[in-house]
Amino acid sequence: MPSEIELLVREDLHHIDLVSVYLGVGGKGVAELVSRSRGVLACSEEAASVYSFLGASVELLAESGDLVEPGRVVLRAVGEAPRLLKAWRIAQVIVSYMSGVATYTRRMVDEARKVNPSIVIATTRQTPPGLRKLWFKAVVVGGGIVHRQGLSDEILVFKPHLVFSTYNSIGEAVSALKSVVGYKQVGVEVGSLEEALEAVGKGAEYIQFDRVEPGVLGEWVRVLKSKSPKVRIGIGGGITLENVAAYAATGVDVIVTSAPYRASPLDFTTVFRKTV
Repeated sequence: MPSEIELLVREDLHHIDLVSVYLGVGGKGVAELVSRSRGVLACSEEAASVYSFLGASVELLAESGDLVEPGRVVLRAVGEAPRLLKAWRIAQVIVSYMSGVATYTRRMVDEARKVNPSIVIATTRQTPPGLRKLWFKAVVVGGGIVHRQGLSDEILVFKPHLVFSTYNSIGEAVSALKSVVGYKQVGVEVGSLEEALEAVGKGAEYIQFDRVEPGVLGEWVRVLKSKSPKVRIGIGGGITLENVAAYAATGVDVIVTSAPYRASPLDFTTVFRKTV
């Protein structure tokens, strides 16, 4: 079975590099991946793997999580020119997009923790299709966590589950789950304080509010925490860098967002030099 790196290469290189073949590109050289902006670097290791897979020798000069400035060389690849050219765009795009995600995540974490030092920024599993592991890695190196990597991670009940279940209320569903899941915690997404209190009353350990304005949410958090001090509370829906501080100030434990996945790529370029 092809590796993820091989699949990336195959997507861009079906058979041959037409330009390199027709121009008679040859010789050996150096390719340096250089940052043109300031931000958090992500997935330079995978970019290096692309060059290695295509036969180049790679020196990794900066690692995921490092803060890069304009002009910083993050990797240097040495090898035959056609191989460097095949790897060039794939490696650069990986680092560019994933560093954009990491940088946006770091900015969200920093803004939120100015008002709530213990807040957790958690991204959803709603990544663009394919290569989910890279998107998740970018979030983690940016200081966030992944809320759920997949459906098998945790028990989190959403309204659509209740539409198709045999239970008529959130409370009934929580009670049923608590009787069969053993040590696993039960979480529920709710849209009102009443639903939250019902779920907590039946044993839910995690409550996630959906699309509640900060002013209302803050009051709901205070009521819920007074009734059940150990309950963990999250909020999701429409949270971005612009409003994350307001949501963090409500006292929630977790902010759930997909915003980092839509971040603009960080600007990188690749500089080539012929050696032979």
